[in-house]
Amino acid sequence: MRFDQTPQAAKPSAGLSRRWLVALSVALAFVPGVVAAHPRWFTEKGPYWEPEWHRIFSLPVLLALLSGAAAVGLLAWGERITGDPLWPRPPFLQRLEPAAPAILGVQTAITMIFIASRLDLFVPNIELPHNALGVLIAGLAVVAAFAFITGVLTRIGAAMVVALFLLGFFFADWYEVVEQLLFVGIALYLVAVGRGVVRADGVDEEDRSAMTDRLLPHALMILRVSAGLTVLVLAFTEKLINVDLGVAFLREYPEFNVARELGFTWFSDERFVYAAGIVEATAGIALISGYLTRVVILVIWLPFNLGIPFLPAEELIGHLPILSTMYVLLVRGTQGIPALAADTERSPDQRPAEAMRA
Repeated sequence: MRFDQTPQAAKPSAGLSRRWLVALSVALAFVPGVVAAHPRWFTEKGPYWEPEWHRIFSLPVLLALLSGAAAVGLLAWGERITGDPLWPRPPFLQRLEPAAPAILGVQTAITMIFIASRLDLFVPNIELPHNALGVLIAGLAVVAAFAFITGVLTRIGAAMVVALFLLGFFFADWYEVVEQLLFVGIALYLVAVGRGVVRADGVDEEDRSAMTDRLLPHALMILRVSAGLTVLVLAFTEKLINVDLGVAFLREYPEFNVARELGFTWFSDERFVYAAGIVEATAGIALISGYLTRVVILVIWLPFNLGIPFLPAEELIGHLPILSTMYVLLVRGTQGIPALAADTERSPDQRPAEAMRA
């Protein structure tokens, strides 16, 4: 992850190189569709639930790390030859940008309320006790969610989300809670940016402070890194070092192994799970790196949506936070898309936000 991105002058071959980048993006869009599916959401608990930590030193993990390093190198090269860390720049994306915080807050809240209604926390596999304590914690999650929906006391709701994340360690294994770092990133982003409430009197949000203003230039970076870490951790805990869990998932949903369904019998379920884990780890590493973030989002958008039509509603509802996060990173919520030559001493994620609140 780098903290300064000085755009270089575009090279004469930039047009050709950009075509190569587009072709690569299209090709990568056809990676295994199970990449975003959560096997732990759709398989019953069993001996395959716990990750096999010794697999950290396995060949698939090495391949995932090499793939991630190659992707970062390719993205860094692409950023250099385009001369623009925010490439591509279709003008219509700027028009979508002001609503980004509201979309992020509302979609995250929908997931939190749906999960809390089942006495779970953030995701189906973090189960709350079926007693008064569990109901109380679920109720707090609903209160925080309504703060995100209405924009009333959003920052208090965000602080509650961070507290609930920490509370999750008492109800699930540590790695299952770490998998939900994205919710912490969303909470910190909304602390810094606000929910984006439009006030009739034209006055700024009443709960801004010096702390939120100091955090504001780093909001996008925090959101991006938390999303990348969530994707990366899930690649390990649900696939690369827990291949049996992925295989159990494919027994229930065999159609996800498209290659085998097409007759490539050598592409076993185990190999498919490893391939999906490598792709997911590569996506997480690419997001964390910060190079050509918009290209990364465009490339992974299709794989993160392919599985939705073939799984129960939990898949779509559970993915609303990551999908809305991808939307924010694509349109750069409340920070806009600065001119290419403007403020080149800092990365796009760190440039001060434009005065959007009025």
